[in-house]
Amino acid sequence: MSLSIIKNEPSPDDSFSGLQQEIEALEGEVQAVKSNLAAFEAQIQERLGKEMRQLQELHERYKRHKQEKKAKRLEQKKRGKNWVEPTQLQKSVKNDKEGAVSGSAAQAELKRLYKEAMVQVHPDKIAHAGEADRLARAHALTVQLNGIYQRGDLEELILFYHQLMFADANNPAFATEVKLPDPKLRLEGLKKKKAALLQQLEQLKSAYTYQVLTTYENPLSFIEELHQYFLERIRVMEKRTRKL
Repeated sequence: MSLSIIKNEPSPDDSFSGLQQEIEALEGEVQAVKSNLAAFEAQIQERLGKEMRQLQELHERYKRHKQEKKAKRLEQKKRGKNWVEPTQLQKSVKNDKEGAVSGSAAQAELKRLYKEAMVQVHPDKIAHAGEADRLARAHALTVQLNGIYQRGDLEELILFYHQLMFADANNPAFATEVKLPDPKLRLEGLKKKKAALLQQLEQLKSAYTYQVLTTYENPLSFIEELHQYFLERIRVMEKRTRKL
């Protein structure tokens, strides 16, 4: 039985495909930057892990000492004649109705597709020979579906749903109609995803370690610089905490 797709209205495929290509390129760049940063930061951790832990322990010790001194001073103030318990100001909470409404249409489409897809991942809808296989696949698909829904990625959910439906298109249990979200909502979702990826890429590239990787002739020399810095900080903190 064939699967029919109901389109709300004609949409310019070029707009979708163009944005999707840009998103794929951005996702590839984000992944490449992440991989490079992770490899470099792993080298730093391997070389300076001991010094990092030592410095962290010294900071925690000094912090506890400062907190104890503050608590002691507060107790002394409370014993004074003019002590008045401070009143905490209540923060006013402003309801942003406009913000709450924003994205409600896309959220409704996300929920609709999620519910429809969840029905399709039920073991009874999955054509497999064995009960164990059907249950295992249903569980795996449910986990994947929940992940997509939690990320709020409408386009990814549409792709998942269509892959799921067409993969079992010969199964009579899948005879249904798929109503695609409004093309405007899809375009809005893609634009938001592109903006989020651009922001993520900007944040990754603003990391100091990325600056080192892209500006140092030999990025490994930075690790030695960092090592000397840690040794100096450890010396200072050991001096501060010696009598604690």
